[in-house]
Order: sequence, then C-alpha cells, then structure tokens
Amino acid sequence: MPEILSSAFIERASEQLPWFAAVLLVLAAITSLVSSERRRRLGPTKFLLGYLCIAALPLFGVIVLRSALREGLEQAGHGWWAALWLSLFWMVTFIVVAQWVVHHMPPTRGWLRDYRQAGRDIWRDRLARWFGIRSRD
Repeated sequence: MPEILSSAFIERASEQLPWFAAVLLVLAAITSLVSSERRRRLGPTKFLLGYLCIAALPLFGVIVLRSALREGLEQAGHGWWAALWLSLFWMVTFIVVAQWVVHHMPPTRGWLRDYRQAGRDIWRDRLARWFGIRSRD
C-alpha cells in the first residue's frame, strides 16, 4: 500500500479536489433550492451539515479517491484492469466505512438524524394535507 501513496497519487488527488468541491457546491445549491421547506425547518446550518453528511463522502470516494488510487496503482506497476478493480474495491470500502462512521458517531449522527426527520415530517404533512387527514398535534 505505501507504494500506492506515491507522488502520482497525491498529484492526482490534488487535481481532482477542485472538481469535487465544484460538484459538491452545485449539488448543495440545487438541493437547497429544491428543499426549501426542509431548509426552513432546519435552518441553513443544520440543513447544510445534514446534506454534507449524506453527499460528501460518496462524492469524495468517487471523484478524488478512486481516480487518485487508480493513478497510483498504475504508477506502482499494476496493469490497467488491476488498477481499475483495486481502486473500485478501495473506493467502495472507503464509502461503506465512512458512511458507517457518519451514521453512528456524534456529532454527524445528530445532523443526519435531524435532516432525515425533517424530510419525514415534511412528507407526513404533505400526505395528510393531500388526503385530508387532520394533524395529531
């Protein structure tokens, strides 16, 4: 594994970080526009933190980590197919482990819980309004 973390890995990761940031910023802006009710209920800070808990790690794994690992593996002498499959394996492993940590460790657990609860509350209110069901509150 140390030979993978070569200068090619670091160089490729640093090339991909601006793309990661741009995609994350665009997705956060679109989600903020589309989810105005959730943003209103949570406030902008909790909304953004909850969204980042969901979106940032998979995007980082796909955009930055996988391409940098593939580049590092190729530089370390692995063939194209081996580099492709090994980088895919490590990307998926990173995403699964990182999502587990986000779901179970404070403070991200609370941000994610609040973000999802706001979504459930919004849909409960919408369905109640559409079907004419009175609120229990």
